Amino acid sequence: MAPPHSHALGDQPVIPRRLRIRNFLSYRDCEVDFSGLHVATLAGRNGDGKSALLDAITWSLWGEARGRVEDDRIRHGATEMRVELEFEVDRERYKVIRKRTRGRSGALDFFQLDSKGEMRPITGGTNRETQSELNRRVHMDHQTFINSILLVQGRSNEFTMQTPSKRKEVLRKVLGLERYEELSRQAHERRRVAAADAEAEIRQIEVDQEQLEDAPDVERALARVSSERSAAALQLENEEKELAELKIAAAEYDRQVQSAREATKLLESREAALSRREQMVSKLEADRLAAQQTLAGADAIEKDYEELRAARADERKFAVLATLARDSEDLIKGALAEIAMERQGLETRISGLEEQRERMLLLVEKLPSLREEEAALKQDRLCLSQLDEEMQGVRESATDALQKQSQHANEAGGYRARAQELKEREETLSNAEGEALCPVCRKPLAPEELHNTIEQYRSERRGLGEQYKLVQATLAQTEATIRTKQDRVAELEKERITLDDRIRSGEQSLAGRQSEALTAERDLPDLNDQLGALRQCLTEDEFLPDIRTQLVVASEKLSSLEYDQEVHARVKDRLGELEPSELAYNQLGTARAAAQGLTDRIAEANEELLREETELNEARAALTEAQRSVEAALDVSSRLQSVQNTVAESRDRLTSLHQDHGRLEERQETLERITVRIEEGKDRHSAARDAVQLYEDLSEALGRNGVQAMLIEQSLPQLERMTNLLLGQLSEGRGRTQVSLSTQRENASGKTVETLDIQISDDLGTRDYEMFSGGEKFRVDFALRIALSRLLALRSGATLATLIIDEGFGTQDEDGRDRLVAAINEISSEFRLILLVTHIDELRESFSQRIQVTKDSERGSQAMVL
Repeated sequence: MAPPHSHALGDQPVIPRRLRIRNFLSYRDCEVDFSGLHVATLAGRNGDGKSALLDAITWSLWGEARGRVEDDRIRHGATEMRVELEFEVDRERYKVIRKRTRGRSGALDFFQLDSKGEMRPITGGTNRETQSELNRRVHMDHQTFINSILLVQGRSNEFTMQTPSKRKEVLRKVLGLERYEELSRQAHERRRVAAADAEAEIRQIEVDQEQLEDAPDVERALARVSSERSAAALQLENEEKELAELKIAAAEYDRQVQSAREATKLLESREAALSRREQMVSKLEADRLAAQQTLAGADAIEKDYEELRAARADERKFAVLATLARDSEDLIKGALAEIAMERQGLETRISGLEEQRERMLLLVEKLPSLREEEAALKQDRLCLSQLDEEMQGVRESATDALQKQSQHANEAGGYRARAQELKEREETLSNAEGEALCPVCRKPLAPEELHNTIEQYRSERRGLGEQYKLVQATLAQTEATIRTKQDRVAELEKERITLDDRIRSGEQSLAGRQSEALTAERDLPDLNDQLGALRQCLTEDEFLPDIRTQLVVASEKLSSLEYDQEVHARVKDRLGELEPSELAYNQLGTARAAAQGLTDRIAEANEELLREETELNEARAALTEAQRSVEAALDVSSRLQSVQNTVAESRDRLTSLHQDHGRLEERQETLERITVRIEEGKDRHSAARDAVQLYEDLSEALGRNGVQAMLIEQSLPQLERMTNLLLGQLSEGRGRTQVSLSTQRENASGKTVETLDIQISDDLGTRDYEMFSGGEKFRVDFALRIALSRLLALRSGATLATLIIDEGFGTQDEDGRDRLVAAINEISSEFRLILLVTHIDELRESFSQRIQVTKDSERGSQAMVL
């Protein structure tokens, strides 16, 4: 089996570089260059085509976008749509082209680009094969993409609202565990095949060994076959003579026996009738005795039954009191539990606020050093501006040189084409058969005119050659100038990238830390007031007054019930002792009804018994007479049957003895071949059992309860920590919101089951996801999705490449949006490209880079990088 796939060091998800759209949704013809973008907004009015731009990316990669019908994605009035996407993965550059004609199936082409931009096709034989190769190269499918990299408009809660099993499947794909699942399945299948082979071998060995047990008998049988054939022939002749004599005597005896049999059948019939009648009389006598015994104890049975009814009434009364007592006890326990839980919650909140206060004090102390970093960044920005001016000048100079190069190249081409034309004319005249014609006017040329014309062409060609050489020399000088300019531009670009990266890194780091410090300085007094109020509430027990009142009322009610559990138990015991009296009472009624008719039925049965005894005596006399006749005759039946059987056996045996010798020899040869086959089978069985154990161990180790469960379990604390760290940044000053993940829980029957549950808690305790506000839910969804993206990066061993956030900011107030912007700036160093889709002006102006989307009725949607 192949080793499991895992992201190699340096693997990165998709980084879009250039997107070309034609007739897709609202776009007619548009090209977007993502190169040079880091953190940018995708801005425009609602309906202009912002989300359609992201749909173009997902459709090109996976054929997935909004709308269930493929043809609905083709722009109105067009017959074909086409999307081209250039992207980077694992430091390699690729290009995918997906297109579709209305009413027909689509086409998918996939290419790898080399350093010169040349395309090498890696398209499969079918669209399915190409899509499989594309998924393998980008290390994810569409579902994993929208659960980690792309936060789709209206689906930011995609991961949160999934079922536990689907959430676990997404996490399994993020961690790259699908290969383990496939390997486990392969190992299980190979183990099944090996086990079947081992079972087949052992069955065959057992069958062969059973056959080998016959070997000694075969040898002995071969020794006696010859002598048995001669003796059998002589014995058969004597037995056939005796058989003829016995058949005559047997016929007379059979006639006498038939008469005795008929008399015996009559006697048996009479005896059976008499026996049935005697049994009937005995049963009737027993029924009469049982009824008399039951009626004798009637008074005691009726007394016990009345006591049973009274005991049942008492037990029902005590059952009602017991139910009321349990209800009061449950209320008391619940109230005490709520008070303890609320106290613990207050203590937890105080502890969290005290930790937050310590963090704020540390942040306030850092403000002077942050202002010094800001001054240093201003100086770096001035240097960057000077580099841009120099690069612009060198580029303009290089452009002028390129234009001159193009002019010189055209001029040289013209000289060369004219010289070639003259050479062809010269060759035509020189090789002409008969009278030569003028190439211009097509008139015949005299020999002198022909000579002059050829010389004129040669002279003009020499002049063109000289001019061509001069232009080529000038062209070489121009190319050298261009290379010098381009090298200088490359040096300046490297220097600018280094400086720009340093500025970006510094700005991103400084903005977040400075914002945190200023916020801490502002919020510290409020935090101190909140801490004091919570401590007073806890110290003076001023919480849950309604619950405390319920506790007092329930205690008083329990005291007033006067329920005695011991008396109730004695009533239950007595009720169990009296339960059999109900059956005895029912039997008493049955006995009273049956006793009246039993005496008459017994008298009638005795009369029938006397009649059947008379008939039995008559049958016995008839049988005695028939038996005397049989005894007078000679019974040869047993001897006849014995001789007949002996003759048949002798005939069969004589016939079979002629065949035995050949069969035994063939059997002996077969047993020798079986011995060799058993040894070979034992070797194959041993090898198969070793394979069964190997593949069984592999299947368990690679399965969902093996290494996969271990990797998921190890990843959850890291995922929780990253989620809650970002939630702390997004929710600061709004209460402490925490997310916890668990992979196991108890079901209704108390058994532990595998799951992936999300619990969300804040200062009010743990609540259902739907009970949080829209802004709170978005912050939880956003933090979880960013944490998933970070986890994907950590599992791949590289900085995560891309993050795309499609809307969702409308649920946030101004302060929430500011914190979201600060959080994005804080994490921006972890991504090479971040796109935020928004129509909110304040967010659009919060970032320096922007892709502006507009739309008109003629050109459709257009996207421009600003």
